[in-house]
Amino acid sequence: MTFSPSQPSGAASGAAPSHPGLAAHAARVRVLQPGLRVHADDAVDPVDATAHGQCAPGLHLVFLLEGGLDVAYGERRVLLATGAGGERERAGQACCVMVNVTEPERFTRRTRHGGYARRLSLCVSHDWLLQLQAASGTRMPSALESLMTGHLAMRSWQPSARAIALAERVLRPPACAPMLELLHQDSRLLDLLAEALAPLQAGEPAPEAPALNAALARRLRDLREFLGSAAADELSLDDIARHAGMNVNALQAHFRRAYGSTVFGFVRESRLQRARAALERDGISIKRAAALAGYGSPANFATAFGRRFGITPKDARHAAQR
Repeated sequence: MTFSPSQPSGAASGAAPSHPGLAAHAARVRVLQPGLRVHADDAVDPVDATAHGQCAPGLHLVFLLEGGLDVAYGERRVLLATGAGGERERAGQACCVMVNVTEPERFTRRTRHGGYARRLSLCVSHDWLLQLQAASGTRMPSALESLMTGHLAMRSWQPSARAIALAERVLRPPACAPMLELLHQDSRLLDLLAEALAPLQAGEPAPEAPALNAALARRLRDLREFLGSAAADELSLDDIARHAGMNVNALQAHFRRAYGSTVFGFVRESRLQRARAALERDGISIKRAAALAGYGSPANFATAFGRRFGITPKDARHAAQR
């Protein structure tokens, strides 16, 4: 993959990367087995840049756990975000899209200085999927077959709690011998791929809902930012609806449609994210982190934390002590 950093108008294109962090993206690509590649990333972007490369045919899964991502497969642009920004957002939640490529295409990734992405990208060749289908002795599900035959066809997927935990363990594996670590990662990645493809066994994917109008989308973005702050932690649903200027039923329906989450689900996620940040950055006590996340019991907090992130609060706290 060739990287071309963003430059002022009139500057020569195709220049060598001005920061080693850009080339490091390509260096993190790993081949699990022929026809199956993975790219894991957990990094802050060092510069404003546009990276170009060649995108091989296959089914591409982009699994974003946190942050934002702006990529394009040919003319098919994909914007993902778990926070503010992006046209395909799942605020405070992991999100995933599958993009099918039937012929070589130009791949583009745009980065902004200070931007953050914790994500996995899987590329599965069509031959690999066809061989797997043949080995199963069954017919390929019609939904998967339809997706694989459409150039730049795309399908969104809302990952389950188990899928999120698998991805977290790939990105932040427990300490063990390098060979065992790779074995653990490969098994989890295959499990994750199975989770992503499972909904396609049931039938054709449902069409995506039309986009919200601009005014309502802005109101919901403003509300989401408010809900992500500590000021909203103790509010009732009626209080939040009044703040948003709509009734409770409309609020719940619009919020779920825009972000794939209930209002309180998003508040709960935001509090867990703040608690994790405080553990990893400041090394606060687990009791204080539990209170920050809205849990009266540290034990209940530890259970919810492990289910969400795939690690214990104690493990997160150790990051601040390194």
